[in-house]
Amino acid sequence: MKGKVLGFDAAAGTGAITGDDGKRYKFVAADNKSPVALKAGDAVDFQAEGDAAKDIYAVPGGASVDLSAMTANPAVANILAKPTVIWAALVILGALIAGYLNAFSMMELGGTAFLYILLFAIPFVAGAQIFLELTNHAMTSQARLITGAASIAIPILVPMIVGSGAGLGGFFGSIGAYGGDWFGLNVTFPKILMVGGGALILMTHFGMIKKLG
Repeated sequence: MKGKVLGFDAAAGTGAITGDDGKRYKFVAADNKSPVALKAGDAVDFQAEGDAAKDIYAVPGGASVDLSAMTANPAVANILAKPTVIWAALVILGALIAGYLNAFSMMELGGTAFLYILLFAIPFVAGAQIFLELTNHAMTSQARLITGAASIAIPILVPMIVGSGAGLGGFFGSIGAYGGDWFGLNVTFPKILMVGGGALILMTHFGMIKKLG
């Protein structure tokens, strides 16, 4: 029979399992045939004998993750209570994958290419947002609007303006660390991360998303 360990008292050497049939079965340490001690949440296979569980084996990969223990960590709880930190991290990841830290190299092309400095700024704006969130800065709320709007608009509008204005759409579409991510309305994974992260930041700001834990 399949079941899950409800708990195990190592000092007393006894524990309990809830079976797939909804019944509760007691067991002692000697009934555990697995090489490691059982703990609450472990998925097991066992032989039911009355109200006792015998020949208990932990199911490989069946142990559950103790999320309560994770959320008990003050640092983890602080981040889960401020999902904007996670959304801003997505923006930074997208900018790094897209190679936006190399945006300064585009400025040498002249014309409106100086606007590419805004691409370079995206991961730093998102990083500043994380700092403000974690330090409970007074400007955190206002900064969310800036970070969210910038993460959505800049990856789309700036390359479009520069590319169309200079007739360089094809050129900008052929460079970058994630081929084609520099120019305009194209859809790429890093751009999805940045625009999606920006949208989530704004949704959190306007109360559409609450804390995660």
